[in-house]
Amino acid sequence: MEQSYGKLRTKVLENLGLLENIAKQREIVHLVEYLEEIKQKLLHGRFNLVVLGEFKRGKTTFLNALLGEDLLPTAVVPLTSIVTLIQYGEKISVKVTFSDGGAAEATLDDLPLYVTEEGNPCNEKNVKLVHLEYPSPYLNDGVVLIDTPGVGSVYRNNTDETYNYLPKVDAAIFLLSSDQPISQSELDFLKDIEQYSAKTFFILNKIDYLNEQDKKKALEFAKKVLAEKVGFEEINIYPVSAKLALDGKISCDDEKLKASNLPAFTNILENFLLKEKGRAAINATCNKGNNAAGELQLGLELEMKALGIPLEELKAKITLFDEMVMNLRQEQEDNGYIFQGEKSKVYQELEHEITVFQESQNMIIAKDIEQEYQAKKELSGRKLMHYLEDYIEKKVLTAFDEWQPKVEEKVREAFDRVIARFTNKTNKVIGELLKQSAEIFDLKVEGFTEAEALTEETKLYYILGEQANMFIPNAANLYALFLPKFITGPMIMRVMRKKVEQDLDRNCGRLRTDYNDRISKSVKVFKNLLEEKFNSAIEGTRLVLTRVIEKREHSEKEAAEAYEKLAEQMKTLESARESLREIAGVRVNLQTSKIPGVLMTL
Repeated sequence: MEQSYGKLRTKVLENLGLLENIAKQREIVHLVEYLEEIKQKLLHGRFNLVVLGEFKRGKTTFLNALLGEDLLPTAVVPLTSIVTLIQYGEKISVKVTFSDGGAAEATLDDLPLYVTEEGNPCNEKNVKLVHLEYPSPYLNDGVVLIDTPGVGSVYRNNTDETYNYLPKVDAAIFLLSSDQPISQSELDFLKDIEQYSAKTFFILNKIDYLNEQDKKKALEFAKKVLAEKVGFEEINIYPVSAKLALDGKISCDDEKLKASNLPAFTNILENFLLKEKGRAAINATCNKGNNAAGELQLGLELEMKALGIPLEELKAKITLFDEMVMNLRQEQEDNGYIFQGEKSKVYQELEHEITVFQESQNMIIAKDIEQEYQAKKELSGRKLMHYLEDYIEKKVLTAFDEWQPKVEEKVREAFDRVIARFTNKTNKVIGELLKQSAEIFDLKVEGFTEAEALTEETKLYYILGEQANMFIPNAANLYALFLPKFITGPMIMRVMRKKVEQDLDRNCGRLRTDYNDRISKSVKVFKNLLEEKFNSAIEGTRLVLTRVIEKREHSEKEAAEAYEKLAEQMKTLESARESLREIAGVRVNLQTSKIPGVLMTL
């Protein structure tokens, strides 16, 4: 059986809603929050599909063609200067976000005033992003199309805007042009994209300029260059005319749309998005929903079972439960001490990386300074001092810029390993808690909502917003500027060597403090999350038992009514759980487009 992603997602959300209602009725707050969270993640899960390339490759026209409307401004001169995010909305709206955190509503007619080089030269209005909401089937399932300024033009700020956005790329559409050969700057840009994008699609745009023979030659040449210069082996390059496609969609001319070759590409794109994004999202959500249902079911069965046990026997079982909880709480505390020890290893790894970097760069830069001194020693003392100071600053900044991402990745990986180990230990304790609870009350355990490793929001903390300059300047020794030349040379070299040591030491110290603060804060957040999860598992069972005791001691009639209500909830739960299991096994239909080239179920 095959169904579209949109229909499957709707079914999953309906079943999660049923489970959430049961959790609300039973006052299980952590499950209500958990189910709402996974619903929202499925409902609003974003997938950043970014259109990239050099200036004048037709990126904005291509995006307009995908959407089927002339939304974004285009022109003969290099135009786009600001990143524009296009996401789903019931009606068209435009929001401009500024670098200082401010925002303003705008209209489509206002767009050129903010996103073009002509309307906003060198980004004099300090625009950070433009968000455009548009009711397109392309965007209905969390896909965000992103238009970026072309790189390589005379407008350096445009290139910077695009490079700054690369870390947010989930998949890229890279536009080449049939009327221009691939440039070295395009090849360099592709190497930078490769480290961020999980998938890069290549479009050879403007094929309407070529006959079939020339189009074939252009494709073969582009493939050869990309293979030889960038290492892209066995890639597909899709020939497209974005201009023809846009004209065809606006005029409802199927022949023109077909001639543009855009539908052939959008079918490939749809397959990718559904396989990589849709199927994974559906399965992950079904699994989490099933675990939540298992936890709900255990609570229902526990309460139904407790309603039928003689009151004295029930109280005796509650005593056993309390003893078991006390033992497991001690085990969880012991795990916490182990966690602190593991955290220290992360600090040690960080310290080792910083020490190695500082020592090696001190030697490298000192050697470079000696060479520069010999090359520039004919300069006056003042000029030589200033030249070497500038040279050191550039060398230190470059060294940190190249090294910091590497050490950050190492620290993050070490931190994540510790987090994963402690998460597993906590899940074992929670699993044992549920298992022993089930044994005390003769029940069966079928899954539970495990504690998870840190989400993106709670991973190793990073400084947000504009950071202070990494380099901390060191004042020059001005005495050397006024002494005779034969004295200034050796003195300047001593001052410069000392400057290298101080600049490296100061900035390594700043980095060390920054990482230590972030690790400590992340650990605190993580431990609180796990402690909350552990306590929720205990209190959930305790709440059920307390409720049963109250009903049993009040009246048997009330207990009987409660049992009937529980039976109804159990019936709804089992139906929702079975539905989620079935959905997880359903194949997603990848051929759901009604109009060639338009994704109807993304």
